[in-house]
Amino acid sequence: MSDILDLLSALQVTILALGLVIVYYASKGYRKTNSKSLLFLALGFVFVAVGAAAAGLLFEFLHYGLDTVESIQAGAEVVGFGLIVYSIVGSRD
Repeated sequence: MSDILDLLSALQVTILALGLVIVYYASKGYRKTNSKSLLFLALGFVFVAVGAAAAGLLFEFLHYGLDTVESIQAGAEVVGFGLIVYSIVGSRD
C-alpha cells in the first residue's frame, strides 16, 4: 500500500511541475501578445495543477479522507478544464 501512495505522490508532484511549466509559458505568451486566450489557458492549468497538489497535501499531511480530497481535486479540474476549453473556443481577443 505504501508503494502505491508513493507512486501517487510522485505523480501529483509531476502534474504540479508540468502544470507550472505550462502556466509559465502561457503567462509569458500573454505578457508578450496580450492575448486573453493565453491568460485563460494559464488560469486553467493553475486550477488543474494546484488541484492535484492540494489533494495530495490534504490527504498526506492533514489526513483528509480520500473522498474529500478526490472531490476537491475533481472540482478544481472541472474549473481548470472549463477555462482551458474557454481559452480555445470561447475567448475573443
